[in-house]
Amino acid sequence: MIMNNLRNKFTTMAAVAAAALLQPGIASACSACYGEPDSPAARGLSWAITALAGIVVMVLAGAVAFFVQAARKSDRLQAADSATSLIEKS
Repeated sequence: MIMNNLRNKFTTMAAVAAAALLQPGIASACSACYGEPDSPAARGLSWAITALAGIVVMVLAGAVAFFVQAARKSDRLQAADSATSLIEKS
């Protein structure tokens, strides 16, 4: 039952992909890749790509900063624990 359902979904997806490939007007490139590169739409698309790339870089930088801060805090806590254990032993 499950295999038939998956086979039907795959067949439908393959048919849609084949239909899209046979219609070259549907699969044409956007104005940034094909057409007038100085059009307002192409410039807007370029700025949108730049803004999204900037957001991705900021999110990744935040994740790196979090892990660096967590590692530093862990090192400080380990140093404090080892100092406390040395004091208790003496």
